[in-house]
Amino acid sequence: MFCVAVAAWQCFIVALDTQLGGVERMLHEWHVVAISIANALLLLSPYWLLRRRWRWLVWVPMTLLVIWCLMQTCYCRAYDDLMPWRSLTLTENVNPTLASSTIALLRWQDLLIVIPYLLLIALCLISHRVRDNKVGFRQFGYSLIACAAFALWGYIHGDQSFNDRFLHNFNNRGYFARNGLVPYGLFTLHDAFKSRTVTDEERARVERFLEEECPHYTDNRYCSTPRRNLVMVIVESLHSWPIGMEVDGREVTPVLNRLIASDSVIYAPHIMFQTSHGHSSDAHFIYNTGLLPLRDGVVAVNWGNGHYPSLAEALEGYDCREVICTPGVNWNQNVTARTYGFDTLYTRDHLTADGALLRHNNVDDAALTDFAARLVPQMRQPFFLEMVTMTMHSPYPDNKVRPTWILTSDTLNAEARSYLNCVNVTDSCIGAFMDDLDRMGLLHNTVVAIVSDHTQLYLNRIEGRPDSISRPIDWGIPMIIAGCDTTLCYNSVIGQVDVFPTILDVMGANAYRWKGLGHSVLRYPVQSAIFPRNMSVIGDSTSLTPQQRQAWDISQWMIYGGLWK
Repeated sequence: MFCVAVAAWQCFIVALDTQLGGVERMLHEWHVVAISIANALLLLSPYWLLRRRWRWLVWVPMTLLVIWCLMQTCYCRAYDDLMPWRSLTLTENVNPTLASSTIALLRWQDLLIVIPYLLLIALCLISHRVRDNKVGFRQFGYSLIACAAFALWGYIHGDQSFNDRFLHNFNNRGYFARNGLVPYGLFTLHDAFKSRTVTDEERARVERFLEEECPHYTDNRYCSTPRRNLVMVIVESLHSWPIGMEVDGREVTPVLNRLIASDSVIYAPHIMFQTSHGHSSDAHFIYNTGLLPLRDGVVAVNWGNGHYPSLAEALEGYDCREVICTPGVNWNQNVTARTYGFDTLYTRDHLTADGALLRHNNVDDAALTDFAARLVPQMRQPFFLEMVTMTMHSPYPDNKVRPTWILTSDTLNAEARSYLNCVNVTDSCIGAFMDDLDRMGLLHNTVVAIVSDHTQLYLNRIEGRPDSISRPIDWGIPMIIAGCDTTLCYNSVIGQVDVFPTILDVMGANAYRWKGLGHSVLRYPVQSAIFPRNMSVIGDSTSLTPQQRQAWDISQWMIYGGLWK
């Protein structure tokens, strides 16, 4: 029974930390306690059927549960959801960046998961006595009866219909908190192995949506100078709130500040991130294809070699290259670079061989922009160059980021200082790259699009305000497009999927028949986006909202069925 108590406790703590608001909610979630006990009893009840020499096997599920709980707690802090079971098999994506990021996500309260397990081990070693070796059918029955009683109590107080509770999974952490480990495991295992084929009815719905809901315009009214070069910088973890911010009287982002204050710039500060379990790779997928990611898997890994529409394909005849700071295996970029239509991928190996990392003391973004600036003269015009930054990826070790005055400021907490220091470094690297373009005489004929992959540190958390009253400025990520024929500050909420059609408009590439599943902000009054974790509407609901919701299903079927031709 001690094992049952520890297993129930661990499940309860994970539910609190990932879905119910943390340990301060401990005394208010008794129905979750009941669900946790019921699931622990069900998981460990076979123990009573084991003979004495096999009862040590109870430590196998106990140990696996500890590892699973720690893994899921860290994962949820980064992704706002529990890791799908199928993602546990993605061993090719394990790398030093992932390891260091995971360690940085650990918190002191995670000891609440580990310490009871260690105490139980100590208790067993001290007692070192096991009860008789008779088969415990009676105890097994008692366990199942108690399991049913606790489950019934938790179910009644959960106040949800059976259909809503067990048959629909709107997000993994919510399903786990409502139903516990065993139902969650059964549901997600079924989901992991179910067929991903697309039915004839779903194909028909995709064709109807593409015909009736997706735009088919071909005019280039927002671009008077076609065939310009395009540089797209996907910045790691950039929020909008540091832009324009000052620390101790000095600008955090002087380069971006000058850009958004200039003419011929489109600035949208309230983009709702729409990444799911693929996180950064989902953002790369959205920006390059105009599609939405999967809500229950990682497109770049599980479906990375599919055939998709792409920005590179839309820019017909362009010299298309991608430069990244990481090894090509990270996020399966060796594969997705070809999938997205790039002719050449330059990885961390190229930055090392070139000496760029050594010249810049291993500051990733400085090496990236230096390498890219020296690559540009070798490219045939017009060109499309995509850069993916890395310096702002947490954690922030001293040997990876050069220090600025921000680190010595006493007006911010430690996490904010570290983050803003990296923002300032990346801002200066982007500025150096644009200065290089100017010296080469290319800046006047180049569109520079700066976008962010996902969020990192909400402003309301720095200011001590709860997420429940957060505003777009707290979580918004920016889109800055410089060098276009329009000056626009677009203050309404839009989604990441709206970036693709906007860039097509700016580049005069609307002869390409695919305009993406979003909408160009130059043509449509977009005021909302759909958040994939719970499919809620962020912003103001408009006539576009039903279409924005449906687009998630359409995108999933297009990915599964390879329906782009």
